[in-house]
Amino acid sequence: MPESNRSRSSSRRIAAAILLLIPAGITLYSVAQHIETSKFNEAPMRPVDPPQVVAAGKVLYEKHCESCHSADLRGKENVGPNILRSQDALVDMHGESLEPIIRGEKAGLTNHRILTEKDDVAAVAAYVRSILSEIGSQGRAPGDALRSPNILVGDAASGQHYFEAKCTRCHSAEGDMKGIGKKISSPKTLQSAWIRGNHFGVPVPVITATVQEPGKPAVEGTAIHVDDFLVTVKLQDGTLQSIRRTPQTKVEVHDPLEAHRNLLPTYTDKDIHDVTAYLVTLK
Repeated sequence: MPESNRSRSSSRRIAAAILLLIPAGITLYSVAQHIETSKFNEAPMRPVDPPQVVAAGKVLYEKHCESCHSADLRGKENVGPNILRSQDALVDMHGESLEPIIRGEKAGLTNHRILTEKDDVAAVAAYVRSILSEIGSQGRAPGDALRSPNILVGDAASGQHYFEAKCTRCHSAEGDMKGIGKKISSPKTLQSAWIRGNHFGVPVPVITATVQEPGKPAVEGTAIHVDDFLVTVKLQDGTLQSIRRTPQTKVEVHDPLEAHRNLLPTYTDKDIHDVTAYLVTLK
């Protein structure tokens, strides 16, 4: 059997396994790229609980729950978990997830019998939901969803200097970046976009790989998987080819966003603020 395994050949099991991995890889990559601008893990829309119920729940929470879960529901290390990161709390609509936990009726939490009176339990659940409505998405701090901080706090001149020093090898203020401040009108989205090298709604640039084995034609295609032992590429005709790496195998990966990834650990907060302040001026 040759080193190179073509998916159209007898190694169908390998190809099938790889095919299963493709959607997962694409999905993970997409989430990583777009987490800032997507609705990822956003709390669901819920009916607003009556203010008097929420107020009563707050009093009960402070008396019975705060000592373990803290005043802002973010938990205490080795004492009580962060309720704002709780999936049960995040998806609760009418108490169906939270109330059994408060009553100690959920499997594995039978010792968590905090309250038993129906109205009291419902009030605490309503209070928790009221705080969750302020965080926007799972894990964020209370009030985050209501805040809209101004991120344009950098120096545009310094940002231009940074751009000219680090970015003009690939980009131009008069070329591909012309009008970027108008095209992406939200400074927050613009900042996320230039740091990643891409933004929501724009196809992620394809990473390709060229594999050269001794005495064989070079193989080039979309990089599906690359590690120290195996390279899998998707060829132009849509088939997959997996090649086992040897010391003589030459592999070149072409990542259009490699420069962005390399710069990522070098940015200071000031660099980010300054570049964003500069890019919004490119109308």
